[in-house]
Amino acid sequence: MQKQPETEPIHHVQWFYLSNFDLYDETSSMETPEPQRWRKFLNHDNCALEAKDEEINTASIQQEPNQKNIIVGVSALHVVNLPTLTLKPLYWPSSRRNDTLRVVRGLWMYEDTGLPVIDELAEILEEGYQRIKPYKINWDKLESDLEDENQERSSIFSSGRRKPSKDAISHMRWPLKPPSSGKYVLYEDGYRALLCQGGLLSYFSKGTQSQRTGLKGIPVIRDFPMKEDDGFRGLKQVTDLFLVVHGIGQKRSETEERYQFTKTCNIFRSLIQKQKLIMKQNPLLRDDYEPQLLPICWRNKLNFDSFFQVTEDDENSDDVDGNRFHIEDIEIDSIPTVRRLFGDVMSDIPYYMSHHKESIIRSVIQEANRVYSLWIDCNPYFKENKGRIFIIGHSLGATVVFDILSLQPTFVKELSPEVEDDKFFKFDTNGFFCFGGPIGFFLLLNQKSIIPRKGRGSSHSADNAKFTSKNVPNSYAYAGNDRYGCLAVDTFYNVFNFLDPIAMRLNPTVDVNYSKGILPTRLMYSRKPSSILRVVSRPNDAPIRLVSYQQALNQLKSDENESSSVLMDAEQDVELQTRNFKHEERAKWRMQELNENGQIDYVFTSQKGIISNKYLTMLSAHTSYWNNEDLVCFLVVETARNFGIANSVEQFRGKRILQNNTSLQ
Repeated sequence: MQKQPETEPIHHVQWFYLSNFDLYDETSSMETPEPQRWRKFLNHDNCALEAKDEEINTASIQQEPNQKNIIVGVSALHVVNLPTLTLKPLYWPSSRRNDTLRVVRGLWMYEDTGLPVIDELAEILEEGYQRIKPYKINWDKLESDLEDENQERSSIFSSGRRKPSKDAISHMRWPLKPPSSGKYVLYEDGYRALLCQGGLLSYFSKGTQSQRTGLKGIPVIRDFPMKEDDGFRGLKQVTDLFLVVHGIGQKRSETEERYQFTKTCNIFRSLIQKQKLIMKQNPLLRDDYEPQLLPICWRNKLNFDSFFQVTEDDENSDDVDGNRFHIEDIEIDSIPTVRRLFGDVMSDIPYYMSHHKESIIRSVIQEANRVYSLWIDCNPYFKENKGRIFIIGHSLGATVVFDILSLQPTFVKELSPEVEDDKFFKFDTNGFFCFGGPIGFFLLLNQKSIIPRKGRGSSHSADNAKFTSKNVPNSYAYAGNDRYGCLAVDTFYNVFNFLDPIAMRLNPTVDVNYSKGILPTRLMYSRKPSSILRVVSRPNDAPIRLVSYQQALNQLKSDENESSSVLMDAEQDVELQTRNFKHEERAKWRMQELNENGQIDYVFTSQKGIISNKYLTMLSAHTSYWNNEDLVCFLVVETARNFGIANSVEQFRGKRILQNNTSLQ
């Protein structure tokens, strides 16, 4: 006779979250149209949740709210709050319906599906379990306690089976609510139970038949089969962090969810992760490359209307008429698409040129510093490993970042401890990507050029010693942090859609004459052999063939005679008398210092199909950056490639066009 344990057996508890995306798929955009369903936390996070839950329940002192949170997911972008059993984004505000998700501690699960029994039913099951303690029952003894008449009686209800006495198993039942329904749970042992109908319905209802009692019901278990290894080891070691700064035009997101900035960033993040996996085996890219992208949601912290509020003193003054109106009050109800583009995007520029400018800059710095500080708290290895930080600025957000980086000290270590958090970034910026920004317009207004920051740039990397020189005249770079257009970054990119009405070129703002010979580099992601990036098979899952600058130089040397004649013919077509070689040398050095590719402007187009109209495409071109594969490929390549000019990608380098249309480096 098998003896049942006197103490409660050990059970594996499984935690679940209700979501339409998978926390453990780094390529998930979190914006899938799938309906929400219960998903399991993987072992690493599941153990952390259970340990924290036990710690909270046994803690002798009151814990702080943050001490009741557990960071979860393959990208560690979400946090579970145990008291409220909710899952929310960690780094950005939870402003949408699907941003806050339900979490449940799955102590009881349905045996057939493995899904959790939730809410009141789970509480009833556990209450009955703790009261009855079925793990102490000796079923061998109960099954031998039979009614004599049942040995001779056979009916449609018993189906010829020997039926245990009702008295022998009655204490194994626990009623379900409402009591009048007659429903109950029958505990079979310390791990399994049946949800049964009351009365005669228990014999006719669908379900699993108990081998012990012959009753039918829905089986539930108080233990979840745990995989020994599900492949998840916890936090990844991120090497490159992207901080994305939006423009002011966020009003549209109030009425149209597809324009919400966090949703945009979720899609863009998933595309970056997919591209990283596609190119993982490329020899030009770093093996340890792990990118992460976080939105800087600064706009929701500002209320432009608050600047127009009239105080009681103003109302009593003759100098103030008290008439305050807003943009929606003066808009005309016609051509809504075009007017929305103007109201939500183009009006950014006059807003930024008004008295709101300082408040906007301060808000961006504060939010970026908050996100960065939280990131370091959660990922202390990042600072220790000297992880790189890139800022992506879209639309007027690029202009705001450009202003901030112009005043940013060359290195954060130069900041004194007393400096307020809203004056400068608390981190050094390795690279700055401008997406569709009107920076050129503001440089024109200020009559300033882009000039490298002394102490930053390509020449200060030991890997670039044979390609660029540190020993240049002082006029080539600027040492201070008080000049507009002199950025505290190592590399700078200006990416624009050719049909974007807001974007502007920036090569001429470095040197207008030199830039006439350098066209913007076109970004392409095509299977055509003539394209800049050649793809062997399907563009979405085939590795891209990249050529490094050093490989291109070696190829040039291998065919010395042919290349020499090309250079000689090209030089002969140039009017040497009109060229200012000293000025040209400075311009070339500045371009190389600002970007290892010797190029700032990169262009793509979203116009597709034979019936596409550029004037119609223009309306969506300004928001086309977040789902463009050409741009994503370029971003991953430029941040994942090995360091140094020698490893820069030949296809992305600036090509000088001479009078006979010959391309030269």
